Amino acid sequence: MSVRVRPNGAGTDRTVLAVTALAVAVTAAGVLWLALAAGGRPDYRTITVDNQAGLPLQVDAVAPDGGRLGLGQAGPRGLTAFHELPDLGRTWRFTFSYGGQEVAGEIVSGQELAGRRWTVQVPPTVTMELERHGYR
Repeated sequence: MSVRVRPNGAGTDRTVLAVTALAVAVTAAGVLWLALAAGGRPDYRTITVDNQAGLPLQVDAVAPDGGRLGLGQAGPRGLTAFHELPDLGRTWRFTFSYGGQEVAGEIVSGQELAGRRWTVQVPPTVTMELERHGYR
């Protein structure tokens, strides 16, 4: 008596493997296309604030929709860089505050800001405004 072993049919079918690989590749390409079409990752900027006032100021960027992004504190009489800020688009509005009171603001186009190498200068009137409120 002899025993014969017959294949059970569990082998790899090359046609099914090829169709599966093609389906995975098409799905990956579609997901990548959707991610890029949805805008992908936002642009980020480094904004430098030139504060020549004698006191540190809180700097905020206000988006066109009214959302406020607190950049942080700009040191007195110098430059302070704020890194990895989302690009707010065509219009940027900056506010400068001391002690919770807004002392100045500036609206600048994204194009102009890029032309200034992403540097915002605190208006010279800020020092006068702070002195008027009794700060020195």
